[in-house]
Amino acid sequence: MYPKVKIVATLGPSTESPESIERMIDAGVNIFRLNFSYGTHEEHLKSIRTIRDIAGKKGRHIGILQDICGPKIRIRGLKKRLKVERSQRLFMAEEPSEKAFSITHPELLESLREGEDIFFADGTVHARIVKRNGGIVELEILTPGTLAEGKGVNLPDSEISLSALTQKDREDLRFGAKAGVDFVAVSFVSSADDLNEARRIVKEAGGSSWITAKIERKSALERVDEIIEASDAVMVARGDLGAEAGLYRVPLLQKEIIRKCNIAAKPVITATQMLTSMIGSPYPTRAEVSDIANAVLDGTDAVMLSDETAVGSYPEKAVGVLKDTILQTQHLCTPPKDAAPEPAEAFSHAAVEMSKLIPCELIAALTLSGYTVRHLSKFRPQKPIYAITTDRDLLNKSSLVWGVHESVAIEEFGSEKELTAKFLKLIGKSPSAFVMVTGYLGEKIFQGKSVRYINRRDIESQLP
Repeated sequence: MYPKVKIVATLGPSTESPESIERMIDAGVNIFRLNFSYGTHEEHLKSIRTIRDIAGKKGRHIGILQDICGPKIRIRGLKKRLKVERSQRLFMAEEPSEKAFSITHPELLESLREGEDIFFADGTVHARIVKRNGGIVELEILTPGTLAEGKGVNLPDSEISLSALTQKDREDLRFGAKAGVDFVAVSFVSSADDLNEARRIVKEAGGSSWITAKIERKSALERVDEIIEASDAVMVARGDLGAEAGLYRVPLLQKEIIRKCNIAAKPVITATQMLTSMIGSPYPTRAEVSDIANAVLDGTDAVMLSDETAVGSYPEKAVGVLKDTILQTQHLCTPPKDAAPEPAEAFSHAAVEMSKLIPCELIAALTLSGYTVRHLSKFRPQKPIYAITTDRDLLNKSSLVWGVHESVAIEEFGSEKELTAKFLKLIGKSPSAFVMVTGYLGEKIFQGKSVRYINRRDIESQLP
């Protein structure tokens, strides 16, 4: 049995060595996330090359997710970690000093008003503005916690307007395109325009990354349908989303966003604090395991670890917990009840239904753009999906799609007989029967969609 829900792990000080990356792949990681809030281009390029080298030696298709910063508001000028208690008073100013810290967008302080709430560090510290005197903002701490340089700041009550792409993000996008990353996560998306701009920059730089929308702003929730439509994939970024929209709304928002993505056949990642206790403990809490299982049952394509693997003491164990929980839960995954097939999905839907009714070991999806394999995955077949493509750039991208067990590239074939022979040789299997669904392949022999049931007799007659 293999995990149909994919595992995303963030690289960081705990896992950036080649030995650690190899252990993570062996533990079950499908995609590595590179957090561009930290590190230089040279450091990230080294990680990309290391991942590609190790994955190549292992014969694995491992995806690389570039997570760009966006206009993240962060604490600035705090010289050391600061533990804060309830009712404590703190000060923010445009420029940090011994008595006040600042934020990375100090111009926003002008828009803050008394009575508004502020959240720090993914919402773990809650404060309220009690006074504003010129450029000085006085805060009262409502929930205790720890503040540190670079930790996030959320202003859910304030009217702020920041572009989703900073100049640094544009430079990072161009770098990622040239380095060949597979996915780009665009932070603090507010509309489809943010995604279209990111896609244009990537394309102009020669890249083909799937553009992934991080849902973490209130404004994104208001336009979530158009954002999903404009994206290649979506991430439910629960940390900032909880601070922006309210902590207690997150579970239902997660379910709703995942459902919408499932219906649209867009891969969706569930992220943030899945195994926070394992940053310092070799064992998860029961609540964390339940959280992972519920994300799987919600229909997520992937689950993601952040600090657990970036700075945690037990990164491989954390990956193992995700994998074991997925394996115990995934057999109950079903498509949303209102995920009726669209006309363009008729062949993918038929392939899944055929795999239920007749002896079948796998479903092969012949695809050029990834459309066919995504829409096959939408109907959550219990049989493993094998992606066949003529485009090698698609091999790593399929690592994000639910249920895809393996991907192979077959660039040249002149007949279905040749295609079948090459496919079975590449996967090293001799199935008694399988279903093949094909999409459009331009000038190739398959110029229209089809569904074929290929049994042992067909296979033997087609093999040279």
